[in-house]
Amino acid sequence: MLRSDLRLALITGLGAGFGLLSPLDFGYYIPLTTAAVLSSSYGNSLNLSIQRMLGSVLGIVVLAVFSRGIQMPLPLALGLALATVRLLGGALGLQVGYKVAGNIVVMGWLVHEAVETSWGTARLFWTAVGIVLSLWATRSIWPSNSIPNQNQGLATLVDALSGEFSLEAERLEQDTPARLSMPSRRQRREALLRQLTAIRSQRESAQLELGVNPENHPLHELWSELDLLCSQLLSVLDGLRGLPAPIHSPAVIKALHRREAEVLRHLIVLLNTLAMDLRQPSLGEKQTLNLDTLSKLNRDLDAVSGQLMRSLERDTLQDHDAQAIAAARMRQIVLRASLIDHAASALRNCKPGMASSTPVTA
Repeated sequence: MLRSDLRLALITGLGAGFGLLSPLDFGYYIPLTTAAVLSSSYGNSLNLSIQRMLGSVLGIVVLAVFSRGIQMPLPLALGLALATVRLLGGALGLQVGYKVAGNIVVMGWLVHEAVETSWGTARLFWTAVGIVLSLWATRSIWPSNSIPNQNQGLATLVDALSGEFSLEAERLEQDTPARLSMPSRRQRREALLRQLTAIRSQRESAQLELGVNPENHPLHELWSELDLLCSQLLSVLDGLRGLPAPIHSPAVIKALHRREAEVLRHLIVLLNTLAMDLRQPSLGEKQTLNLDTLSKLNRDLDAVSGQLMRSLERDTLQDHDAQAIAAARMRQIVLRASLIDHAASALRNCKPGMASSTPVTA
């Protein structure tokens, strides 16, 4: 038995006990509500709760209008009332709520006609109590780990990317760097892609925890930005590893490679900080990263990246010794610097965690 099933049994039992002990009538609608709306995720429970509450209000209104305001034979009036429920339910986008409304119309008219008003009010009240109890249970009793798992998965992937860029920085700093073998490059790339694929496959369940409109939630925006960032950094790594090993001659090229390594070191610091923030347990509640620290590191990265490109344009390409380099090798030198600058710009453009959305609580 799943924990969500145990939670449903526990909350439904507690609701039934509370309803029976309450001096108010019709308390049995608490367990009926919890059984209908309490699911394994907060988002699904919230959606079902909204549907049930709207359906309950719709049913009570239609019942009052047709049973008291319109004088016609019962079969005809009941049929028109149910047709109205279906029509209005479709207009409101109710997928299951219209069934609740229809049930209220039938039960109120045929079973509770003598106490129709008090019954409808009591049912609406107990339905609201059951909804509140169900939503509280999804957040407090064995809550889903989908959101923390998504954050942890992204942190692990960012850490892995940081490690790969660290290898590239070391190669640029070595006097005689060696190029990674093709099997090693393929193995490393496939490992990163597996992580990214696993994160994407888990995202759907995590988004269910974000509420009715997950696409407007700050965490959804953060995950989308990080997904794009990781994809771009993977492309940069593929490009860098497709180039021959850097050669530190003449001196101006060696200086350029040192600047490239410096940019990568700043990139690594930023990625490590980002991964650390993603692992914070409070991220699910704050729904944002440490923007002050990330913004400062991003500005530092922009500064060294700008210096790299200015050095390439003003020093390297204009240097007399560099002009003697073969055209094919010079293209590779320019491409490597451009790829590293692109990695920096990917962070600048994605700005993970800096979405304009404000945190939400539901």
